[in-house]
Amino acid sequence: MKLRFRLPFFIGLLIFSYFGWDITAGAGKIATAFELNADQVVWNHLSYRAESILGKVTTDVHLMAVPIEAGADLLMTDAAGEALQPSGSTAFTLTVDSKIVPLIGSDEILKTKSWFDPNNAAALQRVRLRLGKEKWQKSYRFTENGVLRHRTKPQDQREDKLPPQRWTKVKKAFYAYNSEGLKCPTVLEPSALLYLFSAIDFETQNLPLNLCIFNKKQLHRVNISLTGHRRMSVKYLEKAGGHQIRRDEKIEAVLLSIEPRALVTEDTQPETFSFLGLKGKFEVYIDKNAHLPVQISGKISTFGQIDIKLQEVDF
Repeated sequence: MKLRFRLPFFIGLLIFSYFGWDITAGAGKIATAFELNADQVVWNHLSYRAESILGKVTTDVHLMAVPIEAGADLLMTDAAGEALQPSGSTAFTLTVDSKIVPLIGSDEILKTKSWFDPNNAAALQRVRLRLGKEKWQKSYRFTENGVLRHRTKPQDQREDKLPPQRWTKVKKAFYAYNSEGLKCPTVLEPSALLYLFSAIDFETQNLPLNLCIFNKKQLHRVNISLTGHRRMSVKYLEKAGGHQIRRDEKIEAVLLSIEPRALVTEDTQPETFSFLGLKGKFEVYIDKNAHLPVQISGKISTFGQIDIKLQEVDF
C-alpha cells in the first residue's frame, strides 16, 4: 500500500518522540526533543542524480506504509525474542536503490530496504544488497540491546550467478550497544533521515538535534544543525494525480549540516558514516515550503565533493 497524497491515515496527527543522552562522559544529560509531523510527508517517490567528470550517481527512493499483518513474515526473529516490534498496526518501509558509476573502475549497485516505526522513526530492520564486482546481502534486525546481522555471499563462481536467496556462505554477528549507546531511547538507521527531512519543521524545531543512528557495525551520534537559508535554483519533475509539472524555479531552502560521530571507545577504530554513498559529514537543502530535500551535498570517495540533486518527485 503506497502512501497517498497528504497521508490520509495520518491527517492531522502529530507524532512526538523524545530523545535524550549524555553528550560526553561526565557531562550533564541533554534531552533533545523533536516533533514528527507525518502530514508534511506528501511524497512516496524521490529520484536523485549527481554527475561530475569522474562519474555519476543515481538514487531512487520509495516510501510505503505496510500493515503489520501483511509484513510480519518479512521481519526476522531472534533467538532471545528481543527484536523490536512496531508500536502500532502499521510500519513504514523505505527502499533506496543507488547506482554509482565511476569513470574508471566497476559500477557499484546498492539496494536497501528498511522498516521503521512511524511513531518515533525507530529502526526495526534493514536489508542491504550489493551487486557488481563484490556481492553480498546483509540483513540487520534491531533489538533493545544491539543489532543482529546476517551476511550472505556467493560460495563460489556457480553461486555468483544465482539470486541472493540461494547464496550459502553465511556469517552471523551481533553488535551490542555499549554503555553510551544504551542511553539512546531510540535508534534509527541512515535512510530514515530522508523521512525526517520532510517530517520535521526545522525552522521551528529546537536545534541542534542529536540522533542515535546505527550504520554498519557501530552506533553514531548524528548532530543536525541549521546553518542558514539559501536562495537556489531547482529543476525537477513533479507528478501527482496523473498530472506532471516541470519545476524550474528559484526557491528558499533551509540548509542543514549533518555531522556524525561513532559512539565507540578510545581503543576502537571508528567506522565512517555513510548516507546515499556520501561519507562522513554532509549538507542537506530542504525546500521550506514543500518540505522536500532538493539537494544533498557531500563527499564520495571516488568522486570527491558532489551535489546530489532532486530530479523527480511523486505525490
